[in-house]
Amino acid sequence: MPKAKIPATGEGYLGEIMVHKITRAVGVVDGVVEAKAGWPPQISLKLKDGSFKKGRLSDFREPTSAEREQISAV
Repeated sequence: MPKAKIPATGEGYLGEIMVHKITRAVGVVDGVVEAKAGWPPQISLKLKDGSFKKGRLSDFREPTSAEREQISAV
């Protein structure tokens, strides 16, 4: 059964595979700062090379099947 993800608060995204929209970097969500008082949720994405991409939840998207295979092959 899949986890329930709540985009309004950022709850449920920890450990999910996501893609940075601008750089198309694929990684796993390492940290989530949940939304509070009108501020959007922020996540940090850990990439394959060990670096991080941080930003608002709207800066990231769900991966395609090819992108999902790319991260699971490692």
